[in-house]
Amino acid sequence: MHIFDQSTALERISGDAPEVRFEGAATEYFKNMIGPYGGWSAAILAKAMIETAGPEMELVSITTDFLAGAREGPVTVDVACDRGGRNTQFWHAALVAAGDKGASNRAMGILSRRRETVAWTEGSRPDAPPPEDCERAVLPMAWSRTVEMRPTQSPPFTKGGGPTDNLAWIRLDPARPLDAVALVALADSPTPRLFFVTGEFGMVATVSMTVYLHASPDDYAAVGTDYMLIETHAARGGRGFYDQHARIWSRDGRLLATTQQIVWYKTTHKE
Repeated sequence: MHIFDQSTALERISGDAPEVRFEGAATEYFKNMIGPYGGWSAAILAKAMIETAGPEMELVSITTDFLAGAREGPVTVDVACDRGGRNTQFWHAALVAAGDKGASNRAMGILSRRRETVAWTEGSRPDAPPPEDCERAVLPMAWSRTVEMRPTQSPPFTKGGGPTDNLAWIRLDPARPLDAVALVALADSPTPRLFFVTGEFGMVATVSMTVYLHASPDDYAAVGTDYMLIETHAARGGRGFYDQHARIWSRDGRLLATTQQIVWYKTTHKE
């Protein structure tokens, strides 16, 4: 079994749709500075919703709030449907680490039985050198060994700082066919924008992340295990928070997902 699937594995321990409790585990493979990598938390909550809703329903969006860092070890995930129509359902889920009284992460998700409609894409995939020509970024966190990132421009930690616009190729390592759960996890891969602005490391924490999934089954199949290009920028930071926006493209120019975050930080100066 792929390491990502091991790390997001869920066992149903009680309940039936639309209210179910799962058991899983926060593993060492997605460890971050404090608790697990946020993309893992969002992904395991998304997986709980998808598994409970059933195979006809596709994840359209998920908003994950990061209340605290879950400790490594067993977790429970409670998921329930707040309202379900024939084609659209509204879900919520919460992840609680063993021994904790409250949730470490909570999420709201929208799932739908999607249909063919008029379609369009604003803009196009930015030009970038192929991933094979880009050097892999290695970070001192365990999750960066499982999430492969190959920046193409504007590296962080540049003396004096610089713009927050950045491109990077991403995929899971070892390579794994793309699906909705993996796409949610990869949406949290961009290096914090603060490191671009200040040119140095600083304490940051994602407070909330929303992922909008545009990919169709054909898009997932076309990507397979290939790299995807993520373009990221921040509009404004100040008074302890900044926003972050990203778009994830396939190599052949399909827009797969858009995502945004609000991030806490405490850096008070710029070199």
